[in-house]
Amino acid sequence: MNEPFIFQTLPERITALFPEIDSDTAIDLLHNNDEYGQLHQRKRELTERHPFISAVLEGEGPIALSAEEHKILTDYLDVATRMEDMERMQLYFRGHTDGFSYLKKIGAI
Repeated sequence: MNEPFIFQTLPERITALFPEIDSDTAIDLLHNNDEYGQLHQRKRELTERHPFISAVLEGEGPIALSAEEHKILTDYLDVATRMEDMERMQLYFRGHTDGFSYLKKIGAI
């Protein structure tokens, strides 16, 4: 049996599509922004070289870090934060672009 058609408002559609939009944004930055690409590479290298990073972020139970491991972890977190900031900025500008296009399409501007 066919499922009934359910009308979604624009905010509902955007909410449903957001994970895909978010992923597309990161992929676009990876392919078109050298700084983001370098940060992505650095983050991957840190994770591969230092498995304790995954244990801290995803593991359970107590973990003790040496001073050197603590420095490496703060470097990793700095890289991750910089990447997330770039992604948020890209989404912010994408929202402006989409909003402008929508207003133009409906004749508001």
